Amino acid sequence: MTFFEGMRGALHSMVANKLRAGLTMLGIVIGIAAVIAVVTIGLGGKAAIMQEMQKSGVNLFVLYAKSVGQGGGSANPINLQDVESLKRALPGVKTLLPASIEYANLDVNQKKGPAVVVGTTAEFAGLRNREIAKGRFFSTEEAVSGRRVVVIDETLAQQLFGAGNPLGQQVLMRNVPCRVIGVLAKDTSAFAQFDMGPKNAFVYVPWETWSEIFQSERVDQIEGSTVKEQDIEATISLAKRILNTRHGTTDKYEAFNVQQLVQAAEKITHILTSIIAFVAGISLLVGGIGIMNIMLVSVTERTREIGLRKAVGARERDILAQFLLEAITLSFSGGLLGILIGIGGASLAAYLLHWPPLLSGWAIVLAVTFSIGVGIFFGYYPARKAAKLEPIVALRYE
Repeated sequence: MTFFEGMRGALHSMVANKLRAGLTMLGIVIGIAAVIAVVTIGLGGKAAIMQEMQKSGVNLFVLYAKSVGQGGGSANPINLQDVESLKRALPGVKTLLPASIEYANLDVNQKKGPAVVVGTTAEFAGLRNREIAKGRFFSTEEAVSGRRVVVIDETLAQQLFGAGNPLGQQVLMRNVPCRVIGVLAKDTSAFAQFDMGPKNAFVYVPWETWSEIFQSERVDQIEGSTVKEQDIEATISLAKRILNTRHGTTDKYEAFNVQQLVQAAEKITHILTSIIAFVAGISLLVGGIGIMNIMLVSVTERTREIGLRKAVGARERDILAQFLLEAITLSFSGGLLGILIGIGGASLAAYLLHWPPLLSGWAIVLAVTFSIGVGIFFGYYPARKAAKLEPIVALRYE
């Protein structure tokens, strides 16, 4: 018996028993679809995370003091002198700036908008890669001279000014009048998750102005970026040692960078993928057992056919190949259908989550190989049982 004759016989058997074949393939379909969908969604999620990193910058980091009560040191755990000292001592640093944070209401014509007021430098917008929706960010000259200018985000602009133009308008911050010179687009980057306070309710002012309004010289965190991505860990480690040395402490400072989010997300994705892969493996096992059962039933139903074929000269290997091909065809067809469903489901999930749909070639090859392997493994016993039937016994079977 040739390969094509065996395939023709296998397809004929499937067509003759459509419902039975469909139910038999169901476990394989579910298992393969789950594997393809999980791998594709996982790759798309990873790509989406990398896109978020690119929005904020892969070289960004934040230094801050641990909670009050850990270690000794000065009343202000970070100050402007620390920033200047780190700028001189860290060779791999591209940008370094202070950031001080307070909560306050902005008053405009009897309207109040609660927000987080961030005191920083003119380099902040460039460091965070923030887009300007209207106007501009404050300049270095305005920051150094402590000009009473503010940049607000789009959410706050809508709350305070509605459809009107906020540029040039005056707002009161703790009864101190400040002029709006710019509106920042909403921050949708992964780095924004580190921000405190209401989502997208931020006001940015020159640090000197912030210090004057809130009567404080403290610096809550130091934000920076390195020239090279691979220098982040070494730069952070050196910066923490310098800060501890300057303040006479041992372990008072902590750091955050975007790569930590990626590592956490990859760990979660790996766990979820493993769980779903386990479930998919159970489905494939159930599907394989279903193929074995249906092939045993097929052998029983076709016992007389097997005896007749052997009587006219069919060899054991011909019978073995015929039933093995039927099992492989069932599992392979289920695998192909599972791949199509998996790709469709993953594409739909990527569309709904706004992730790039990334199809994995190796996952498809693995799925096809695995489905064929299931057919061979679970189909061999029924095929061998059919091949070993004695012609006389088979012909007498009722």
